[in-house]
Amino acid sequence: MDQRQTVIKPLYFLVVFLSLIYLGAIPVSSVKATTAITRYVDATTGTDTGSCSFATTPCHAIQYAINKSASGDTILVAKGIYTYSTDWCSAHTSIKPDSVICYVDKSLTILGGYSSTDWSTANPTTNLTVIDGQNSHRGVDWVGFNDKTHIYLDMEGFTIQNGLAQGPTNGYSSGIGGGMLVQYVTIILRDMVFKNNQSIGQTKNTGAGGQADGGGIRIESAPRNGSLLQRVVFDNNQSHGGTGGDRGGVALGALFIFNSTVTVEDATFTNNLAQGGSSTGNGTNGKLNADALGGAIGIENAGTVILRRITMTGNQVIGGNATQNAGGAYGGAILVEDTDLFSISDAYLANNSAVAGTASTGGNAAGGAINTTNSGEVTFERVQVINNTATGGKASSSGGNAGTGAGGGFYVFATKTGTFHATINNAFIADNQAYQGSVGVTSLGNGGGGGVIVQGMKADINHATIARNHIGSNLVLGQGMVAEAWASLPATVNLNFSIIADHTGGNTSAAAIVVDNKSALTLTRGLFVSNTRDTNNDNMPITHGTINGLSSMLYSSTAGFVSPGSPNYDYHILTTSAAKDQAINSTMPEDIDDQARPYGPASDIGADEYELPYLSAIPNSFSEMLDDNGQVSRSSSISVSSGPSVSWTAITTATWLYLGPSGTSKQSTGQTGDNLIIRFAPGAVGLGSYDSTVQISSTSAISTAISIHLEKVNNIYAISVPLILKP
Repeated sequence: MDQRQTVIKPLYFLVVFLSLIYLGAIPVSSVKATTAITRYVDATTGTDTGSCSFATTPCHAIQYAINKSASGDTILVAKGIYTYSTDWCSAHTSIKPDSVICYVDKSLTILGGYSSTDWSTANPTTNLTVIDGQNSHRGVDWVGFNDKTHIYLDMEGFTIQNGLAQGPTNGYSSGIGGGMLVQYVTIILRDMVFKNNQSIGQTKNTGAGGQADGGGIRIESAPRNGSLLQRVVFDNNQSHGGTGGDRGGVALGALFIFNSTVTVEDATFTNNLAQGGSSTGNGTNGKLNADALGGAIGIENAGTVILRRITMTGNQVIGGNATQNAGGAYGGAILVEDTDLFSISDAYLANNSAVAGTASTGGNAAGGAINTTNSGEVTFERVQVINNTATGGKASSSGGNAGTGAGGGFYVFATKTGTFHATINNAFIADNQAYQGSVGVTSLGNGGGGGVIVQGMKADINHATIARNHIGSNLVLGQGMVAEAWASLPATVNLNFSIIADHTGGNTSAAAIVVDNKSALTLTRGLFVSNTRDTNNDNMPITHGTINGLSSMLYSSTAGFVSPGSPNYDYHILTTSAAKDQAINSTMPEDIDDQARPYGPASDIGADEYELPYLSAIPNSFSEMLDDNGQVSRSSSISVSSGPSVSWTAITTATWLYLGPSGTSKQSTGQTGDNLIIRFAPGAVGLGSYDSTVQISSTSAISTAISIHLEKVNNIYAISVPLILKP
């Protein structure tokens, strides 16, 4: 391997995962109730007596209702803040720390968002229902122990906050599932918020610090029939590896999925953190460093994990510091490893970061937004990966070695033989950055791939827009994309109908696309736009591998993006774009916005299929009742659905309408953002009812119309009602 190629150590996240040991006798309550019962909880009016089975006599604590319930029951919970109470929960499981609510081997439905005056309709927004760990207790703990295949928890309408899971846990040094821990349980979570929860690994004077994972939730060994999370929010959850004598603890995301099949839909992840623990030792214990993995979501050894309609912003992984070998940072938003199938669609990932730790040898960072490793089938559909960053770790001294940063947006990676394949369809991959660590010795050529790296595996990239990505000035490997081998495993990439544009920053000799000498890239009818160098096919400064299809590429001086770069990051194309109607023979049926392709005679190159924007008028209807011939003026704001301002023309044929601030014009013009003045002229008609429309059209947008109604009457009478005050 050329010494200037990316040097990223195999991740080998051989993390020891807990199968928690439960001590002592464990009550088993898995027998289904003969008749399911609904129970009621109200923190304000309830008392912990009786069965809680009447709405008029709710109990006070959720755990009390759980203890009274049998499998199959439903618990309705009214608004309020629910906290840990005595040792009701610890009596049912030996997991430490104690949790606000928990059970072993019991299947329940627990629904929040009710009020003491309305038990029929849940509204979690109005009736905020909070499980608060008070920074001392885990929020929820649910376990299938004797029955590991049939236990379920359906929980909806809660905020789980301030949960804490701090090692040691049952003799293990790990802190797991700060907000919620579920093991061997199928879960359904809907309309849930996880915020300000923490998992913290144990501090150890010798060896490795404790692992920390699932600051919000840890889902472990859930039955493969699949768990579901819908309309969930993860905000400011944190996992901190513990301090260790030899190395710090490994840390994994706000949502940690291990050995499970899970679907997540309509979810938001903001400002979550996984941070490896620090150490005054050399930073290595066994084959592990103090790595941080997947700031929002960490996925290990899973079956199928599907993410749909996902927003991820401001999430971080930060590697642990050490004396000699710092921890790495992998997947600022998402880390996927050794998983059968991973899919993410209709997603927006922006401003996430992976920052490796500091030591004599700084740590490596890979995947500012997403890092996948040794996973069978990885699919990205209709995703925006914008302004994410991978930064190698600093060297602690001027003579040390700075770490590498690679794959500012994506890093898809295989380190062993097998069937590993990635598909990326309709993606904006733009304004992402990869940087070498600062201070110390930097090896020219290490790291790179400002937008995306494919290493040691196969990938098909279709209709991508790869633009304005950036690598540090001391890097040379691929401002936009790198196809690279891992040892003897080549990367084989097909890049079809894609835009590669505006890669001019960093090292000015760095090509937009780099293919190493063991790998192969096939290009199909893409568009190169204003890159310093399009590819490394001229052997400078990196010896290139096989690059096919250069003759099919188109070239232009401008991509015709709507509003590239900060602050809008809008990589849809304008009608003037050279990409329009040029993806001849493409069979992709939709674009990044799920609009049908083709809109014109052929599909457009890149992620966006250009369609005329549409005009809109606010308000879009007016109704007036008048009893004289005086004119009345009304105003409507004309806007366009996307893109820059366009010119419009408004026309009416009604004899009783004029357009514009004065005169008798039946036509008015303007730009989107302007107001259209509509004047009623009742003197032009007799008494009666009249309807018409004002048509608004543009050569650059789809037309709209405003509905107009006039009632002309003899007189409009005002009736005054006297105010009567009772003594």
